[in-house]
Amino acid sequence: MPEADDLALARWEVATLTGRLRSLEAERDAAVEERDRHLRQVTALRGSRAYRIGRALVELARDPFGLAGRAARRVRHGRVRPPRRRPPTGPVPARVYVAVGLERDAAQALVRALRQRIVVDGDHLPVVVTDEPALRGLQVPGVVLEYLPGPETWRRHDPGSDWEALLAGRVAQLCRDHRAAGAVVIDPRDPPTLSRLLSN
Repeated sequence: MPEADDLALARWEVATLTGRLRSLEAERDAAVEERDRHLRQVTALRGSRAYRIGRALVELARDPFGLAGRAARRVRHGRVRPPRRRPPTGPVPARVYVAVGLERDAAQALVRALRQRIVVDGDHLPVVVTDEPALRGLQVPGVVLEYLPGPETWRRHDPGSDWEALLAGRVAQLCRDHRAAGAVVIDPRDPPTLSRLLSN
């Protein structure tokens, strides 16, 4: 009798282990199928034009001058080619950006965003009027920087002059010099990001 009980117990343990093994195999198969599904999604995403453009923009944001060509080539040589833009005939129109009163980081971010904007879509020449001393003398390919001392600095230099009239005259002169299509006043409290510049 004890031998029959031991045999029944052994059969029960084998059946339990077999059931557990089948359950583990089913979990493994489900995990492998889930992994394969994720890999297919990642492959499809990496092959999409939106992903390549996003990667190019991220690389441009990290190093707008060194990686621009490589990022553009990566987008161009993908599976789905973006439509070719016809090069503009003649010089592109200018647009004057009046960026007065921005903090140093915001002014530098604006110039970087404008540079990236024209790399993506070179439909105009950005002319930036800034009172940020850190940008004075800075050379940015494709962007014209015009430094104008801020109101406080100018009043120390010429106490009786009207700084607003000076700013208006400088903007008007830049519009004439560069044949600008218009001027945009940047709000120092909310400077535009690259995505907003691209949507305009």
